[in-house]
Amino acid sequence: MKTVKLSSRLLILIATLWLTLAYCGPLLSSLNDYQTSLIAQMGFLFVIACVYAVLFLIARAFHCLKGAIFVLFTTAAVVTYWMNQYGVVIDPDMLINALETDTSEASDLISVKLILSVFLWGVVPAIVLIWMPVKPQPWVRTTLLSLGAGCILIAVAMGVLMTQYSEYSSLFRNHRDVKYRVIPFNVISASVSVAKAKLSTPETFIALGQDATQQPDNDKTPKVMVVIVGETARADHFSSNGYPRPTTSGIEQLAQQGELISFTNATSCGTATAISVPCMFSFYQAENYDNRARSTSNVLDVLDHAGINVSWIENNSGCKNVCDRVEEITAEDYCDSDQECFDTRMLEVLKTKLANAKQDSIIVLHSMGSHGPAYYKRSPQALKKFLPECTTIELNQCSVDTIKNAYDNSLIVTDKLVTGAINTLKEAPQLDTSLMYISDHGESLGDNGVYLHGLPNWMAPDEQRHVPWILWPANAWADRPDAAAKYPVNHDYLAHSLLGFFNVKTSLYQPQLDLAEQLAP
Repeated sequence: MKTVKLSSRLLILIATLWLTLAYCGPLLSSLNDYQTSLIAQMGFLFVIACVYAVLFLIARAFHCLKGAIFVLFTTAAVVTYWMNQYGVVIDPDMLINALETDTSEASDLISVKLILSVFLWGVVPAIVLIWMPVKPQPWVRTTLLSLGAGCILIAVAMGVLMTQYSEYSSLFRNHRDVKYRVIPFNVISASVSVAKAKLSTPETFIALGQDATQQPDNDKTPKVMVVIVGETARADHFSSNGYPRPTTSGIEQLAQQGELISFTNATSCGTATAISVPCMFSFYQAENYDNRARSTSNVLDVLDHAGINVSWIENNSGCKNVCDRVEEITAEDYCDSDQECFDTRMLEVLKTKLANAKQDSIIVLHSMGSHGPAYYKRSPQALKKFLPECTTIELNQCSVDTIKNAYDNSLIVTDKLVTGAINTLKEAPQLDTSLMYISDHGESLGDNGVYLHGLPNWMAPDEQRHVPWILWPANAWADRPDAAAKYPVNHDYLAHSLLGFFNVKTSLYQPQLDLAEQLAP
């Protein structure tokens, strides 16, 4: 029986149509929300098809057409699933966050539904096309045809854009997120941006704060600052900030007694750990932060240079380069690998550190906090107050109430960590102690159909950037804790407040970003 062979042109046409139409749901949904006309929507899809056809033509010229089909189809299937499931968009920051997720966090994101969806919508159609025999053509002819066809398609696409120029220009100007919803172009674009950023990062480390010196103090009592870096905590779910549920009853009680300040107007640098954690410890500010900060000294480096003892206790997915040059203690050092390592286990390490503290020290606890979507894993059974919980990572299959139950239960553990750390500090009268708790970013819990975090700052909802920030003891920072709680703060304040706490003099220090200076009468 004679085998029927397809022409490469027909194969490219089929692949282009599938890539354009099978994964366009998130894009069309946003275009409808933005009241884009049907003609403009169809024109936009046609332009996208032209772009993908050009990519396939290039792949054909390099004899890797079928490989490109498999990679693009499977990638598009994964991205479509995540965008439909959680309402996220794919931009460079989201890609960096995904690349820096450890195996434990990644396992929480993989489900049978994801695997099945990728198999049916990505792998199967890719394999069907790959198995189709294609008529061979000479390399020179293929290359010339690909080049000519590509030029024609680009010209046609430009012509279509020009016919609806006013509507498209308004759309792209007012809704910058549109390009992040074109699948899998969003992944390709983000990958290029991340690669450029990585390549542009200086190969050599840039040491800042080499002029840093600690000013002499008549009090010889060692000063110790504990900084707890929260994960995915949103300020409006802390009962100490007015949330009606007793999620942080211990913190709330200390606040009512005037022992601590719980800021009600604190903003994060970004919406993902990979951005916010290095940003908050860097001397960059949110408005000018970029990946170069990872290759320059952060505040922990400067404190270490000034003679402060620095320790980082890790219970998350890594310190994102912040602790690369200081002591790091990881969960493997204090937790059983076959069990969930709840954040309160870090208190044991903290007690040991305080018992051995003989000099000024800063101890950072990087918590797992409320990391999702498996919120139910972040609290032990004994602390689960709010039931029933959502016990799946398929959040859109759960009611908002059960999602919030699981999330709020995780905040009870955060409350135990913060109050436990404060009580531990109170039991060390031989030290001059203080504590900060700051979350790296917030979280969407199905608000307006959006889940998790990671949206670009310019389009992120308040839930992803409004974070809790706690200072203890209150009288070490302000005379009026109740008034200070309303002070607007952001991650830019952390580095300079730490320099001020340890009385470190350096040209990097900005007193207008030192909380002790700003909250003083």
